[in-house]
Amino acid sequence: MDLLALGLVLGMSTALLAVGLVLVHMSSRVINFAQGEIGAFAVAMMITMTARAHWPYWPALAVTLLATAVLGAVIERTIIQRLFDAPRLIALLATVGIAQIVLLLRLLLPKPERGGASVLFQGATTFPLPFHSGQFTFGRVVFGPQHILVLIGGPILAFATAAFLTRSTYGLAVRAAAENAPRARLMGIPVRRVSTLAWVVAALLAGGAFMLLAPINGYSSADAIGLPLLLRGLAAATLAGFGSVGLAFGWGLGIGLLDSLIFYYTKQANLSDAVVLGVVLVALLIRREARRRTTAGEESSWRLAEPVRALPSEITAHPRWRALVFGVSGLGAAAVLAAPLMLSPARTYLLATIFGTSIVVLALTILTGWSGQVSLGHWGIAGVAGIFGSRLVGHWGMSFWLAFLVVAVLGGLTALLIGLPALRLPGTLLAVVTLGFAVVSESWLYDKSWFKGDGSLVRPEWVGNRTYYYLAAGVLLACVLSARALQRGRLGRNLVAIRDNPAQAAAFGIAVVRTRLTGFVLSGVLAAIGGFVWAGCVVTVSPNSFPATRSLTILAAAIIGGLGSIFGALLGTAYLAISLFVPEDAARYVGLTSTGLGLLILICFFPGGLARLAMLGRNALATWVTGVAATPRVTPVEATEAMSALTGDELVEAVLTAQAAPTAAGSHP
Repeated sequence: MDLLALGLVLGMSTALLAVGLVLVHMSSRVINFAQGEIGAFAVAMMITMTARAHWPYWPALAVTLLATAVLGAVIERTIIQRLFDAPRLIALLATVGIAQIVLLLRLLLPKPERGGASVLFQGATTFPLPFHSGQFTFGRVVFGPQHILVLIGGPILAFATAAFLTRSTYGLAVRAAAENAPRARLMGIPVRRVSTLAWVVAALLAGGAFMLLAPINGYSSADAIGLPLLLRGLAAATLAGFGSVGLAFGWGLGIGLLDSLIFYYTKQANLSDAVVLGVVLVALLIRREARRRTTAGEESSWRLAEPVRALPSEITAHPRWRALVFGVSGLGAAAVLAAPLMLSPARTYLLATIFGTSIVVLALTILTGWSGQVSLGHWGIAGVAGIFGSRLVGHWGMSFWLAFLVVAVLGGLTALLIGLPALRLPGTLLAVVTLGFAVVSESWLYDKSWFKGDGSLVRPEWVGNRTYYYLAAGVLLACVLSARALQRGRLGRNLVAIRDNPAQAAAFGIAVVRTRLTGFVLSGVLAAIGGFVWAGCVVTVSPNSFPATRSLTILAAAIIGGLGSIFGALLGTAYLAISLFVPEDAARYVGLTSTGLGLLILICFFPGGLARLAMLGRNALATWVTGVAATPRVTPVEATEAMSALTGDELVEAVLTAQAAPTAAGSHP
């Protein structure tokens, strides 16, 4: 009973967070990956009010909850409302950018001072309590005032949420909109206002969950403070199918009980992360597809995956354009080759790390841009290659090049292991699983003695910084050419067909699950190659070298560059590298602003990313150089005349394109 009571205490925060995730999903069909950061923001706000501004507990709590509620409303009104009719995958990606912006706001809050200096990062701080009662022992567990606060505050929040959903008018409206939004709108229910209210309630639940847990676990202003608890909330919501508040609450309490049992019997706090992820994988593996409801909006990602279209043959064959392309390509190749001769060793090393990162972004472009599947753990796969590669070379004495091949295969096997359960089901469950993998890798896997090496990935003696720069550039070029061949081949076309319309693709005999899984495995191989190249450049590798938050940044770079093109992956990495050239004190803030804010701006206003902007500039330049229109004017004809001109396969393709058009546009009531 004592461990059960402790499990209920630890699981209350997870349960409340899971309820908020389910509420948001019920109201807007979005998995909110910013939920953890919203809760962490509330904790940071509370510490600022009490430890920095020296406010009493209750006024500080009121201001903190008000600020958290306003934050939830602003997010929904400014971002989610704008994407209300967009495919749900796009809204999900927007929450990744929102998470980075909220993280930036949290880091900018004034921190408590210690020894006259502000505690900025990694500063554990005692969280305030409204009362300070004595401790008491129940069995093998010692309970203090922080545990009593959870036992009192948690049920109050839970019962208040249940009463809101079952007794209030707006609660019933949330449930009605979740069941059938078009019918709810016809009945006069303000669906969008209900969505705003659901986000406000979810933000309050996230803030309450984190503030209840902070006195027990302490608080640190580290970047990833919101991810471990978010993983548990997502696990509970996933096990509940994102469709039942009660089930999500129950699974959250169950995960808390699992945490207490694992810690008591193994004394390994981070082992529970791996166990929770394993439970989710098993649950998804045995879940039937019929139990998972999706909409066309959840499946489509077309707006962010606009390909870079080729120029007309009249332009590509024009002598002036060919001379211009040849000259620019030659200058670019010469600049890449001459860079190590002109730059300092530090700058050369920096460019080599950018090449490795570009390969990981390219891998994510294949998965998300072509297959329409979101991964929030690709940097975790890169970390598996980098850290285990250091063990192969340093501990087992394997040659550097053989280790390179082994970790590439290992990356594909890792993708197969974590992708098989999630890709069997439609929707965006892969994002949940891959985020869990990234968190588990950082907190548990990378630090295991049987997995990590001695902390260094030693290159062959003859490979210096300059030589390794050329090797990294060559590997990147080989990966780009391989991705280009994949895009033009049958597998690439099948991936795009499944992304745009899975039902039509299946009707034409394409094995949807197998094709998606193949794309994910190939993406995992490329991510592992990029991680090994990156680790070989920095030489010193540790669990801190591959943080889970970096996976969110990698995804942001792929979206900002343009998910539909290989060139976009390179542009996105170049954009990501901006923060590397600013002073170290400001690099973290500049990086979060550039990726988070840049991602949101491009999703809302320029869905094609930087690649589309570059394509528009290329078209204008081509027209100016050759005098030929890069986008020729299309003369409309009567539909009957156009259809009569088509025969056989062309007619079938035209009909299927017309049928897929509404689905590609994605509609969400």
